[in-house]
Amino acid sequence: MQCWTLRPRFRGHVVAFRRMQEWLGHCSNRAASRMPQREKEFSGVNDAARESFQREGVLCLRGVISDDWLACCREGIDWSIAHPGPFFRDQTPDHSPARYVFSFWNWPDIPAFRELVLKSPVAAMIASLLEARTLYMLIDSWFMREAGVAHGAPWHQDEPYLDFDGGRKCQLWFPLEPASRDEGLTFLGGSHRWGKLYTPQTFREHTPFDGDLGGYHEIEDIERHRDRFLSWDVEPGDCLVFDFRTLHRATNQTDPLPRTIHRMSLGYGDQDVVFRPRGAWTEEISRHLIDLGQRPGEPLACELIPRVYSE
Repeated sequence: MQCWTLRPRFRGHVVAFRRMQEWLGHCSNRAASRMPQREKEFSGVNDAARESFQREGVLCLRGVISDDWLACCREGIDWSIAHPGPFFRDQTPDHSPARYVFSFWNWPDIPAFRELVLKSPVAAMIASLLEARTLYMLIDSWFMREAGVAHGAPWHQDEPYLDFDGGRKCQLWFPLEPASRDEGLTFLGGSHRWGKLYTPQTFREHTPFDGDLGGYHEIEDIERHRDRFLSWDVEPGDCLVFDFRTLHRATNQTDPLPRTIHRMSLGYGDQDVVFRPRGAWTEEISRHLIDLGQRPGEPLACELIPRVYSE
């Protein structure tokens, strides 16, 4: 059998080609390490879901809210819009063709929301996720952005807007209509573990609140963390659960919405959360809780913040 050998100049080409393959493979691996990770999703709370939530500070759960509870939310929002309560807020910028509004602490006055808060199974689900012995419902909120709105919440954490400190706290956010990623929220994965609280801003002008903000940090260049951005397309029945310290924003900040959208959010905290007024920007809600008997610096003990789960 005849054996073939490469001439020296061809052997040189082969060596160069192999080196080029190795270099391209190295570049490909580096690029892959910088690509956004695939967003995970779960059908319920288990060890893998807890680990993902602890690592990323946000979790997508599919199909965990029944149609009956979604109907309760729609009924409650309709009633609240028709009868605005003391914590109704209009964040519509001047000259906007459509409204951006929300309301919180609605549940005591609206039976549909009261049913959701006190009787739905989501409290037990969140207690399992947080591994809480006792769970409190800190705040209920709904949000509506009308068709034509080209404005949404800026990058922010929820914790600086609320007078709750310590313990484990999260928001359960869910849509009442199908929501694409552009119509939903974008999160910065892992930002809840940075050990910082960022300056709270108004949702209307995206400017800092008045008051002593000395203990808060300016939001840094978020775009350099783009490979850590997380978002999901969601359907009614799905929800996103996120830590109070996870940075997030409304994904769409510039393009007019093609339709009106409604969202619900329930904030929860475990047995180690305490009431701690933050500053002038939360004075109204601080005073309201104090008037209801909640003592600053102490564990939660107020009728507006019901215990919704206990072992």
